[in-house]
Amino acid sequence: MGMRGRELRCRLLQNTTVIIGSVALIYSVCSPSWYQNKGLWYMPDVTNSSTSERTEFHHPLSRAVEAERVFGVIATMMAITAICIALLLICCWNPDTYIESKMNPGRILHPGKLLIVILVPTALLYFIAWSLFTNRHMEQMKNDITQFGSAYWMGMCAWFTLLVILPIIYLVEQCSHQEPDISI
Repeated sequence: MGMRGRELRCRLLQNTTVIIGSVALIYSVCSPSWYQNKGLWYMPDVTNSSTSERTEFHHPLSRAVEAERVFGVIATMMAITAICIALLLICCWNPDTYIESKMNPGRILHPGKLLIVILVPTALLYFIAWSLFTNRHMEQMKNDITQFGSAYWMGMCAWFTLLVILPIIYLVEQCSHQEPDISI
């Protein structure tokens, strides 16, 4: 029971980490408190100095903001999917039932692999959005870091949880996992 108990604890910890990291990511993308109560969805006022007209999508800053939003939306949709899968694994996965791979007979499917395959790209996409936002506000960050809101810091925690902590938990689970003897 010792090895199996450790496996179950790792899987529960992994699924809980998925849910916490994904909820933090979703909150961060949807919240307006990134910088000075302006979130990812706030459109900066971009004016063209020669004509003094607002050019929304022709300015490089506008394209950067749009890229942040696209990466944020895709990461949010993937995070919602990961939460659903984690809840299914918590509620419905029977650890005593081992499922063989149809593509690679003899190999056992592990639910943690599915979460890693979904969440590492999710965290990378969100990290790109977060990095673009950080790069755009680098000067303000140097002057006063306290103007960044809870969503900005929650986003940092989200990508760190999904890119660093989740793979570590997965590796611990894989190290503690022992393949069952399947006789044919």
